Amino acid sequence: MDEVSKDERTLSRGYGYSLKNTFAIKKNVFVRGVRYTILPAFSLQGIIAVDIMEGSCIKEIFKNFVISNVVPQMNSYSGEQSVLVLDNA
Repeated sequence: MDEVSKDERTLSRGYGYSLKNTFAIKKNVFVRGVRYTILPAFSLQGIIAVDIMEGSCIKEIFKNFVISNVVPQMNSYSGEQSVLVLDNA
């Protein structure tokens, strides 16, 4: 499992390269826009559960997603889909 967020600032970068003794400058219109969060759960067969929401994900939403959408699709140990790996959880 992993969590992904996307808004209009996603492609903006805070750092860059420039000639020696000069600052890197990039003019950009600041637009925050709407933030979307995607909670996907993957298996070797593909996506087994996904939730897309507007705004940021909080602990209770994440916990409910795992309990109601991911755990029912898991099997006992040594079978397929028996180990859950979370990234930065």
